[in-house]
Amino acid sequence: MYFGNGGDGGDGGGGGDEAYADFEYGTEGWSGRNLVGGPWSTDAWSAKGSRSLQGDILLSNGSQHYLYKSGNFNFSGHSLLRATVKGATWGNYGNGLGVKLYVKYGSNYTWKDSGWQTIRPGEQRELTLNLSGVNTSDIREYGVQFIGTEGSSGQTSVYVDNVYLWD
Repeated sequence: MYFGNGGDGGDGGGGGDEAYADFEYGTEGWSGRNLVGGPWSTDAWSAKGSRSLQGDILLSNGSQHYLYKSGNFNFSGHSLLRATVKGATWGNYGNGLGVKLYVKYGSNYTWKDSGWQTIRPGEQRELTLNLSGVNTSDIREYGVQFIGTEGSSGQTSVYVDNVYLWD
């Protein structure tokens, strides 16, 4: 079953998965916070297919930037949410760019994330969020948080692709 705008469900990353966003047909309802441009579907990079979601950000120590989708989602029957992220090759990443895959669930928008990982310019990383303890039938928002670190400055682009649920 595919939840984006078009597509055939894809294969996300192997058996037991459910495609959720691949950005082959636009932004698929995703938004951004604390961006200087975007988000938009781009062919500048992709983890799967030929397109991904891009947002332009202005880095500084502790700056927080988001690419996300809000609504009412039911992730029941799945134990993991996965996404691949990448940072552009330009911009001053300082001590790296922090990345977290997250969900907000329930009426209080309770936050759960995959834990902090760091990427360097041009590096891509698959993020995995364990959904145990999450009310998976009441997801209100899911996405990726990008966090500037000490010494980071200037503009760069960040990318998200191949967002999928895993059994």
